Amino acid sequence: MRLVNLTTGKLLASEVELADTFWRRFRGLMLRGKFQQGKALLFKFSKPGRHGVHMWFVRFSIDLVYLDSSFKVVELRAQLKRWRFYRPRATVSYLIELPAGTISRVRVEVGHEISLEGKR
Repeated sequence: MRLVNLTTGKLLASEVELADTFWRRFRGLMLRGKFQQGKALLFKFSKPGRHGVHMWFVRFSIDLVYLDSSFKVVELRAQLKRWRFYRPRATVSYLIELPAGTISRVRVEVGHEISLEGKR
């Protein structure tokens, strides 16, 4: 699967891992050695809400792209550092975790529409 910004036509990630169960969401990026450009972790929440992210035991900074139920970007957080916590202001249904620098490199903005393409 891959993530494409439909508004700009730019590719966010060519390899997407789904975090759609409790254990996959719990594990997230903890204790992984690296997070390469072109990869993403997509969180699907069971209910819309203000779903926070912690960076405990994550060894690198990441970018966060928060989406509503129609995959529209509602909030961004670039360069979230290790050992930090972030809670969005917006109510969200999905979260994309990307390697640090992806938001600025691909120029993602609030209001853009994202598409998940390929097998699920």
